[in-house]
Amino acid sequence: MDTRDTGSIGTGNVVHRHHDETRHHFSEILDEIRNGMVEMGSLVVENARRASVALVENRLEMVQGIIDGDKEVNQRYAELERLTFETLARQQPVAKDLRFLVSSTRILYELERTGDLVVNIAYIVNDLHGLPASAQLRSLVERMAAASCDLFATAITALGDLDEVVGRRLDADDDVVDELVEAFYEQIGKEREVIGLEAGIALNRLGRFWERIGDHAVNIGENTVYIVTAEFPGDTHLALRDED
Repeated sequence: MDTRDTGSIGTGNVVHRHHDETRHHFSEILDEIRNGMVEMGSLVVENARRASVALVENRLEMVQGIIDGDKEVNQRYAELERLTFETLARQQPVAKDLRFLVSSTRILYELERTGDLVVNIAYIVNDLHGLPASAQLRSLVERMAAASCDLFATAITALGDLDEVVGRRLDADDDVVDELVEAFYEQIGKEREVIGLEAGIALNRLGRFWERIGDHAVNIGENTVYIVTAEFPGDTHLALRDED
């Protein structure tokens, strides 16, 4: 007759299975947050590219659609922020999971602020009633907007893949945006008498908005690096700045 006590083994299996199920559910929540941020970022990129087209091609009829497009971005932001903070409070994560959730609160902010910048660009398109008739300014606007959109799209890809190599590279890639913005400012100065004071101010704000979109892309990249490596690249980082 077998008198071995198997009760503790059975209990252990139940506990182990419960732990696995809990961990699986937690992993699903983390995936939901990451996928949600990527989808939100893709919406922002799509809206930013529409704003670029509206700006370069003087498509004033596109302005309201760009403004309306930010409503879904704001809704996603509210939903994902709530889920992220609820998960932080209920799951008590550690190590990489904790870094991911803390960084997600920062990344969500970067995404939401970028969406707002795109809306600001749309308002400028409407206020300007089209760019001044300058081939040089139009060319710089087109290149500046494209570089900024591409940089932000790369940041979203790095986030989706948790690719620290690409995330780290974004800071150097942002130099292209900064150089184009600087050239844009210089061109505005050269043509200030032709374009006038009011249009000149609006164009300067336009350059600033595209520049900040690039900065937000760098911030997302740095937070992606932090998630993977537990370190921010460099001694200082743009994620601590809020100059919008």
